[in-house]
Amino acid sequence: SRPPIETMAEGNGKSQLPAGRSFHTTTVDGRDVQLRIFKPEGKGPKKPAVVMVCGLLWLGTGFLGRIGLTFNDMFGRTFARNGVACVQIHTPQRHMAHTRLPELASLILWPLTLLGGGVSMFLLAGDLLLLATSPIDLGLLLLVPWAPGILGPLALPAVHLLARLVQKLQGTMPFPKHRDYMKEVTAAVEWVQKSSDALGTDGRIVLCGYSSGGHCASRYALSEGAPEFHSVVMVSGIYTLDTSTWTGGRRVLAPIFNEIFKDILGVDSEEERIKQSPELQVKRKLRGEWYLLSAKMELMGLQPFEDILFGTQRLKAALEAQGATVKPVACGLNHWLLVLSIEDFIRPFCESL
Repeated sequence: SRPPIETMAEGNGKSQLPAGRSFHTTTVDGRDVQLRIFKPEGKGPKKPAVVMVCGLLWLGTGFLGRIGLTFNDMFGRTFARNGVACVQIHTPQRHMAHTRLPELASLILWPLTLLGGGVSMFLLAGDLLLLATSPIDLGLLLLVPWAPGILGPLALPAVHLLARLVQKLQGTMPFPKHRDYMKEVTAAVEWVQKSSDALGTDGRIVLCGYSSGGHCASRYALSEGAPEFHSVVMVSGIYTLDTSTWTGGRRVLAPIFNEIFKDILGVDSEEERIKQSPELQVKRKLRGEWYLLSAKMELMGLQPFEDILFGTQRLKAALEAQGATVKPVACGLNHWLLVLSIEDFIRPFCESL
């Protein structure tokens, strides 16, 4: 079920929002986009608002989407606990079922079903949970206990194909059109700009992005129409989609990553991948501070994927060449556990505002 929505008068933005977490819905291209608002308790000095773009990639909705929203709430609550209002938007928002990644995962994991019924049931349940976009899809979980016993090693591909057929009959295939994440970030920033009274802020804005949200936020911050931000904070972001310069073993991986970028973002050409690579689009003079937060081992040392997805050196060099002050910060053990130590950065950062 959807969380309650707190609507707000759009006029002069003076209607006060409650402390804690609330919600606001705006519309972009005819689709509802939810903003998750975290407002500090009590009265303190007015400070900037943080617009945080949280990446869920293909986990934007469904079973894993709920987990992802709860996870990202921890960032918003940490900002609010330290006296700074945080408005979160989750984009790009793409359900894993609306990509071909489940097919790839099923193909790779299929041989493991030969290990026995318990493993088969576990893989089958996981596959169906990743595919589920409706209660009807979740109903297929009833097949998990007996499908491996009847179909043997064919259970995983057979039930997977059945799930896709059920989705086609429901009208959820072919996949829906990709959302325009630049428009969605713009809508979030514009709402915060006119809602400073309701948020209790001083009118300045800090732009923040996490994971694939860091990709979207950095692209927006570098775009021609972006406002001037007090500072930009990127947390374990993805700053390039360009695979054209990969050599050696990475060239073998390039077609796979190109397909992933196409499924998630709708980027299907080398020209578009370069255009949507922040580290290659730093083309105007910049002012202010950029914080580039990275975990010690984003993917626990899994190479070359760590460097491919989370490298920051080229972005840092490009930003500095255009006049930005760039501050690299080490934060947390890996891409997910960093949320447990993010307050070590957020507390002094908020005190400095």
